[in-house]
Amino acid sequence: MALIVQKYGGTSVGTVERIQAVAQRVKKTVEAGNSVVVVVSAMGKTTDGLVKLANDISATPNRREMDMLLSTGEQVSIALLSMALHEAGQPAVSLTGAQVGIITETHHTRARILKIATDRLERHLNQGEVVVVAGFQGISSTENWEITTLGRGGSDTSAVALAAALRADFCEIYTDVPGILTADPRLVEDAQLMTEITCDEMLELASLGAKVLHPRAVEIARNYGIPLVVRSSWTDDPGTWVRSPQPQPRPLEGLEIARPVDAVEFDTDQAKVALLRVPDRPGVAAKLFGEIASQKLDVDLIIQSIHEGNTNDIAFTVVKNSLTRAEAVASAIIPALTAGYAINPESAPDVMIEQNIAKVTIAGAGMIGRPGIAAQMFSTLAEAGINIQMISTSEVKVSCVVDEVDCDRAISALCQVFEISQSGVKASAQAAPSSAAAVRGVALDVKQAQVAVRYIPDRPGMAAKIFQLLAGQNISVDMIIQSQRCRMVNGVMTRDIAFTVAQMDADAAKQTLEAARSEIGYGEVVVDSAIAKVSIVGSGMVGQPGVAARMFEALFKHEINIQMIATSEIKVSCVVSEDQGVKALQAIHAAFELAGTQRIQVSA
Repeated sequence: MALIVQKYGGTSVGTVERIQAVAQRVKKTVEAGNSVVVVVSAMGKTTDGLVKLANDISATPNRREMDMLLSTGEQVSIALLSMALHEAGQPAVSLTGAQVGIITETHHTRARILKIATDRLERHLNQGEVVVVAGFQGISSTENWEITTLGRGGSDTSAVALAAALRADFCEIYTDVPGILTADPRLVEDAQLMTEITCDEMLELASLGAKVLHPRAVEIARNYGIPLVVRSSWTDDPGTWVRSPQPQPRPLEGLEIARPVDAVEFDTDQAKVALLRVPDRPGVAAKLFGEIASQKLDVDLIIQSIHEGNTNDIAFTVVKNSLTRAEAVASAIIPALTAGYAINPESAPDVMIEQNIAKVTIAGAGMIGRPGIAAQMFSTLAEAGINIQMISTSEVKVSCVVDEVDCDRAISALCQVFEISQSGVKASAQAAPSSAAAVRGVALDVKQAQVAVRYIPDRPGMAAKIFQLLAGQNISVDMIIQSQRCRMVNGVMTRDIAFTVAQMDADAAKQTLEAARSEIGYGEVVVDSAIAKVSIVGSGMVGQPGVAARMFEALFKHEINIQMIATSEIKVSCVVSEDQGVKALQAIHAAFELAGTQRIQVSA
């Protein structure tokens, strides 16, 4: 007999008929010999309706009162589903987040779970009852016992957290799609269903806008080793399994606020090649990395910074014994990249190499949604007097390239500040399923803005100051690119740093930085909201040369110019113009032959 947690979203319980259908599915699961906890969202668009009511009353509704209001939606669902189960002959009991013992921080509308007291849950389960739990909500640990809500994706978070606390065999997420797809089926008609995916891949896709699972839910599953399966509530199809790695032992106290960084890693077998002042036009990255791939050279980090005039810089890292070949490829390709362009000898393209570098990385699923973690890493390196040459970010890792001689100091300082007992050499990403292609999914995010901070003094601590300021305003940063080109401004060597934030945070980011202009000493802040970020994700791309080149070639064939590039071990992201975002998504999906044979319908 298994202990299963099932979660049903708003569309799954949107009508009386749907609630009755869910009751039958739950009863069938119990009759198969399982114990079941069910987590439900509010019916249909109930939450949207409650938010509208609040906004009709107040332009700035009080956060506490919003939690009091929004928590009522799930209470309707749990009572009705419990009644439906009784009518079907299945004993059941409905419990609110407070009654079930979900204890959270006192951060109204965005609380994180501290712990779950499971005594009452287990008592009801032992009595043969199905426990129907209100998702999205909890109660604070203060003496006032405030009702709190968990924010967007909160019911997913509730379900996986309960599965972790109960040590359930697995958690089923029922939704209006048949599982995890290779792309958004509303934008890519031939998107196909995946039978399984790793937690690392799912974290990246969820952070890139795939709305089937919230990153916080995947984070908990990854941390506690909870198998997830995403299924359609409209069919009996098997869905997609989200596979978790073997977890490190961790307490259930502080469930969602546990140590954000699990490991500090390093890699000293790295060398950097940078092409400076190459033309800013479609096809440059495709030509460069196509030739790199033809030479069977495996590339680790790739960054392309924001353009300067009509030129751009591209930098990448390879293992040290590949540096000579990589440099030769980069130098040989310059004539092809500049053909047809009038080149000023003083600003001609150039190749810069650096072989005495190291990559230091912090890793941990707990850094999701915590903008201060990257800033803390940058600050720690700055305090140790270590300058950062390159930055690469993903949902669960932040990597910095530094001088090789600084590696040991960097590792020691990071281990101390993040309370890590020992560091390790570069760890591999969670292994993909054996049958997996290099690229599992393609995602598009059109809700980001690009912020460029130009002419920043090139000395330790500059990145730390910038991202500490943003973290202080709770502004989360996605891509971070530091230019490779240094320029002398008023006798000071400077670089640019560009990053992406949610569009709604762009103005606040600019204002925050402009208020600190005299402190940082930069030249200007430039914001571009008309961008789109298209990304490929796949654990199978590790150790497979040519994956990035294939992506860049697909964009070039459709005359789509790449404005920025950033990579992690299992993700490549490109920023393009907003009006080309959908075309870029479709081109890349086709290039990696991800199309399915059956069109996926998203239920209304």
